[in-house]
Amino acid sequence: MKKQSEEDRLKRLAEGSGDRSWADFGTLRPEHPWLCRYVVEYTYSIGCLREQDRRLITRAFPSVNTQLYFEFCGGLSEVRGDDKGLVWAASGAREEGTGSRDGARDGGVVIEKRTYIKHGLGSWFDIYQLGSDAPSRPIKNLKVDLHPAAIHELFRCSPRELAEEDLQLADLMGASVAALMLEEMEAATSGKKLIEIFDRYLLEHLWRLIRGQRLEILGGAASANSGQGVIAAKGLTPPIPSPDETLSRQASRYNKSERWLQKRYAEVYGMSFKQIQGNLRFHQAHRELWQALASGQRVNLTELGYRNGYFDQAHFIKAFKRYSGMTPGQYLAAHFDQQGRYLWYW
Repeated sequence: MKKQSEEDRLKRLAEGSGDRSWADFGTLRPEHPWLCRYVVEYTYSIGCLREQDRRLITRAFPSVNTQLYFEFCGGLSEVRGDDKGLVWAASGAREEGTGSRDGARDGGVVIEKRTYIKHGLGSWFDIYQLGSDAPSRPIKNLKVDLHPAAIHELFRCSPRELAEEDLQLADLMGASVAALMLEEMEAATSGKKLIEIFDRYLLEHLWRLIRGQRLEILGGAASANSGQGVIAAKGLTPPIPSPDETLSRQASRYNKSERWLQKRYAEVYGMSFKQIQGNLRFHQAHRELWQALASGQRVNLTELGYRNGYFDQAHFIKAFKRYSGMTPGQYLAAHFDQQGRYLWYW
């Protein structure tokens, strides 16, 4: 009954949209306690695209999180950025032939049907809706934002190894498991069903790690269904540092040398202590800038930089441009559509 009511709701949404584009779009957080350690949030969209013009969707910024993308339709969007920002997308052409520069402008990469794993800092890139003569095109996507240490704890893979690799779901979970999971997701008719399937397979993976003693449960019943107890990884997983914390303070807290802790940060997170702090500092400054834009408030960029830990205006401008591709002033002038900072259909 629940499944039928969800399908009816989407059907009414489609019928009520007439000849306009529509999407059932949402962002949710995990409900199972074990998954909260690894999943930040899910973003899904299912619908129909009837707009035929090419347009900018959003600019994606580097992040300390890892993003796992499921693209079930393909041929809807193009990624453009500097060379570093295109490496992960262009690499798809090597094995599956699904990342293509055909029809892309100025070196862009057309995103076709497949899964992607996008890790870490990388570089900014723009996502464009491709123009088309087709009267309508289906949309069906899921983006899973994983916590920075998730790849290392779940798959014993250092995120540093992902930087130049064309990694897909099968590389992490195995070809047979990934095939079954994607087959179920292909048949799903709602975003919540996509998330339900992903959660089930991830919980099964977690339980295999627990049985193999690669993860342990601290307290509570050892049952995947109960979700009781706290999952812990073997070995030290240092926390994400706050923007103003020092490596020496962290080393003293864990009774480790700074050299050892720095190597551990690189192994677990795929980036240095300072890189993590720099990215977090940028995102906080960007969040404040976007909020000011959205509310129509005046912005003092010098004060904004100081408030977020930058030594002076020059450092703020340089860092902001490295992460976003433009200076804070250019960002304001462009009046970027940050309402679409979540990927609408990709």
